[in-house]
Amino acid sequence: MRVLVAGATSVPGLPLLRELDLRGHEVVGLTRSASKTPQISAAGAKPAVADVFEPAQLDAVMAEFAPEAVVSLLTTLPAWGPKRPKDFEPATRLWSVGASNLVAAAQRAGVRRVVAESVIFAYGYPPTGPARIEETDPYPGPPPPGGAGFLGALREMEQTVLSAGGIVLRYGIFYGPGVTHDELFVKLAKWWAVPAMTGTGILSWVHIDDVARATADAVERGREAQIYNIVDDRPASFGDYIRELNARLHRPRPWPISPRLVGLVASYPATAFGRTWLPLSNAKAKADLGWSPRQR
Repeated sequence: MRVLVAGATSVPGLPLLRELDLRGHEVVGLTRSASKTPQISAAGAKPAVADVFEPAQLDAVMAEFAPEAVVSLLTTLPAWGPKRPKDFEPATRLWSVGASNLVAAAQRAGVRRVVAESVIFAYGYPPTGPARIEETDPYPGPPPPGGAGFLGALREMEQTVLSAGGIVLRYGIFYGPGVTHDELFVKLAKWWAVPAMTGTGILSWVHIDDVARATADAVERGREAQIYNIVDDRPASFGDYIRELNARLHRPRPWPISPRLVGLVASYPATAFGRTWLPLSNAKAKADLGWSPRQR
């Protein structure tokens, strides 16, 4: 299958290029920066340069490569994670304009399969909920303080993809090699410089290698107009994540810090990682895609 991956040099993009190439697909990696094309070639894909905010450029790429499937990994956040709602402004534009342009270009070109990256926070930021959240209720939770705009753009992007018969993958919080914030926490833990946030929040996580495998599985056999939770088997709090990281590195047990104190300097993480209840079920992805996480 000829697969075009937009956002090809993103954190999940390069592992996905390698996974699709390993499976024998003909892969095209889309970037708006010509300087990044060597990374795409090194991952086993053909590079293509186009700006997703320019529909004519997307049409030209679709005409040149004639993909049978398109994967949208269009998101952008600060390397070490967003601190406040305003940090989502570039991602909001990608979700509301760039992704819509990509889906429309794929439809004009007759592409039959579109797979798009989303994130567990599309469910919102509920403080409580069921033991496992399934895809049956797609938007149960409220936005974080000041975050109605970016959450609305994320959900609108999902609906654009689903309305076109595409597939939405809600990834858990990434960890593993090449994940910028994970590598930062590893460095800080070695110096005993990262605290373990307390609070009632529970999140779902996923190793970056499992992300690549699940996305390739969705390209090959995902059902049309479906949402899939792509998460590992063990939800955990941010504090648990930091404590396990320290233990793995044989560092002292980290000191605790309350979400309220974190909120004084970083309002978004205080809500998203300290108070939000998002333990997700991956049963649907296992059943439909034949995928199962190998990590944790």
